[in-house]
Amino acid sequence: AVLKEDDGSLSYVKPLERLEPFDKVIRYISEQESNQEKATPIKYAQTQNDNLRNEYSSLFEDVPSDIPFARIALRKNPEAVNFWLGNSLSMTSLHKDNYENIYVQVRGQKHFVIMPPVAAAAVNEQSISGTTYTSTNGDEEAELKVEDLKHTLDEPELIVPVPTWDPDFPDVRSTPYSELVKPLRVTLNEGDMMYLPAQWYHKVEQSCGDEGYCCAVNYWLVFPDLAPFPFAALYDMEFGGSFWASNAFARDIARAVNN
Repeated sequence: AVLKEDDGSLSYVKPLERLEPFDKVIRYISEQESNQEKATPIKYAQTQNDNLRNEYSSLFEDVPSDIPFARIALRKNPEAVNFWLGNSLSMTSLHKDNYENIYVQVRGQKHFVIMPPVAAAAVNEQSISGTTYTSTNGDEEAELKVEDLKHTLDEPELIVPVPTWDPDFPDVRSTPYSELVKPLRVTLNEGDMMYLPAQWYHKVEQSCGDEGYCCAVNYWLVFPDLAPFPFAALYDMEFGGSFWASNAFARDIARAVNN
């Protein structure tokens, strides 16, 4: 998420990661959903490293191994199948991914705000410092408290290009072009599936059912232009092909007109 510091500067903050027993996590998430007045750290279970075929492999047999129409259209099997579990307090700030995404809702609802790559001039993309939440409590077994969390600069320093405009707060960090964008708002119910194209901006929230948690699975596929590039190089890959060139052009034009 993009966070405004006391001095007015912006930081891109990544979550604290830790390993916990699954039954403990799902109980915490459900209890937090039913008691939101108490200020407690917001937890969710997710990694974007093909976790459903690795860390959560025992659950993988409960979902399709791939999505046939996507496999046929892109001529590729999924590069990653990712599992997400959380509650309505979790929110993903506006961002874009380098992968074609087939998003499947299992429990609860997901609420998307979506904009195409040509909205680059509206999202006020800035290059800001990357930071990560850490715990000041050295006891890994102790329950996390809000007051124990702080974010510190990544080492080595990481500068991250991210959208800083939020379509739900249109007057904050807007550009002259923000008012011209008409975001698409989509709600996925249980059993719904959505194709989210690579490089499309999206913000995600959720609401829970009686279970007190929300669960989803997403399938990441490489666009054909990127077929030669391995999943391991996701964040370092050299983009090629007209699709990526046109997106880079839109981003560069956006920076030029907003500076």
